Amino acid sequence: MKVMKKINNNIALCVDDHHRELIAVGTGIGFKQCPYEIENLDTIQRTFYDVDPMYYNLLNEISVEVLEVAARIVDIARLKIESELSPNVVFTLADHINFAIERIKKNIHIQTPLYNDIQHLYETEFNLGETAVKMIQQSMKVKLPKGEACNIAMHFVNAETISSISRQMPNSDEVIEEIIEMIGAYFQIHIDRNSFNYSRFVSHLLYLLKRQDKADSISSENRTMFVYVKEQYPKTYECVLNIRDYLMNEMNWTLNDEELLYLMLHINRLCARADCHR
Repeated sequence: MKVMKKINNNIALCVDDHHRELIAVGTGIGFKQCPYEIENLDTIQRTFYDVDPMYYNLLNEISVEVLEVAARIVDIARLKIESELSPNVVFTLADHINFAIERIKKNIHIQTPLYNDIQHLYETEFNLGETAVKMIQQSMKVKLPKGEACNIAMHFVNAETISSISRQMPNSDEVIEEIIEMIGAYFQIHIDRNSFNYSRFVSHLLYLLKRQDKADSISSENRTMFVYVKEQYPKTYECVLNIRDYLMNEMNWTLNDEELLYLMLHINRLCARADCHR
């Protein structure tokens, strides 16, 4: 196996003996000057094939420990879920776990009102979520709240259904593009449409639109967090109000406070990333 490009000290872009490109994880494999041959393959802990290049930068934001626990969770999921999972699901799950751990460290706790519904409607995915929470606690020594099992379950549910949303909502691309334009104009930033962060944000938007299209809004149980984020990020709140008004005028959809909170958190995250250029 030949290391072609360093991603970070422990992750690199490689080519195997069959000339297939892959991402390899191994202690120190990014230290040497590239390209070079890996003489001892026992140093490689994980390999990932068919990875979309937009996820490469993400690997600099999450630790090898988070990536490894996400990979082990997905290993189990592939045995439990009948639908084919994307080769990129490890990286989106790792990103989700990393964000959940960040929230815990900042003492940000968000209620999960659909907990009971998801527990019964998506039994396989919910059981995976519970298993994942236990694995994260054992591996990362971080105790996630009970509701995180539901959030991880929904991560897998979304991974199974997200590709069908555009077919169910023919105008979803136009709505999403308008919202992205509104965010870019309001914060005076350029949002890279080819980046992982854009893809991640669009996935969150699709989930929100899917809920609205099914008239599946949820009553807010995060009032305290909503008030806190609204006060801490007034510009983001103003931007979200513009999006709310747009969806009301164009789609006759109403966003409740919890959905506004959801949007504020993810807009803040999108705008804080390096691929949004002011």
